[in-house]
Amino acid sequence: MFDFFTPNHPFGGQTLRLVAQAQQGGGDVFDIARTCAKIEPGDKTGWEREWLQLAQTTEAKAKAARDAERRHTAICYFFHANQYYRMSDVFLTYAQNDTKAERFRKAQECFRAGAKLHEPKIEVISVRCASEEYDGYFCHPVNPKPGKWPTVLFLGGADAYAEEIYFGAKPMIERGWAVLLVDTPGRGSSIYLKGIKTRPDYEVPGQACIDYLVSRPEVDPDRIALVGISMAAYYAPRVAAFDKRVKALIDWSGCYSILDDLYDFCHHLQPTVQRLLGGVSHDEARHSCVTLRWRGSQRISLARL
Repeated sequence: MFDFFTPNHPFGGQTLRLVAQAQQGGGDVFDIARTCAKIEPGDKTGWEREWLQLAQTTEAKAKAARDAERRHTAICYFFHANQYYRMSDVFLTYAQNDTKAERFRKAQECFRAGAKLHEPKIEVISVRCASEEYDGYFCHPVNPKPGKWPTVLFLGGADAYAEEIYFGAKPMIERGWAVLLVDTPGRGSSIYLKGIKTRPDYEVPGQACIDYLVSRPEVDPDRIALVGISMAAYYAPRVAAFDKRVKALIDWSGCYSILDDLYDFCHHLQPTVQRLLGGVSHDEARHSCVTLRWRGSQRISLARL
């Protein structure tokens, strides 16, 4: 029997998140269990140390497999290492942002090394939005039907970045949908490397992502769906409300008010929200979260779950 901490402990929540992604190639359940056994609940230093060690060991295995031309094994290890580097930094504070940025770079490096070997293609792309540029990936579908591809824009929540949520996107890819993953404001490379904080008018970066999709000749502009998970279940409805090119919407854990439904309700996420707002204080975060409130659901007339 595996023991992944108690589900209501922050360590347990983060671990179960990884275990769920391991089902889609985002980790190895036995490696996860062995690592958890070495960590005392609440020991954040031990947490960082053990996940970092596993990430480094796994990355070394990935490189050895690549050098030996064992492509599939290399992809698996690179993807696992990406996730383990992410796990090593999840409890770092804003004061440790330089370390968090360093871990993100390692996670991204490993993911891209795996993506380079992967079939179908996972393209490294960027999306321009006014003066900002967001990093991301355009994932080609498995065995697509003839004609243009149906496509999903998949947005992650507060601390979920493109290299992580790929594993949540895999079931879509395997069912013949292309998927666009983008580190929109407040997420991943945008916040860790570029200092682009989140914003209440998420329809603006969202529309830039849709612009990118319709610019691609493979994409069917009449079959674009939008999925927002966790905090992105606030972001995604805003995009759909203002962009009629979105034909279907999934709010995965709907979020009407970031202040009421997330910040004040999930205390353990408060440091994360403070970070994505630009490293603000608790009081400043509560003030800013007032603007992150969904209004205008009457504007959404498409298929919605």
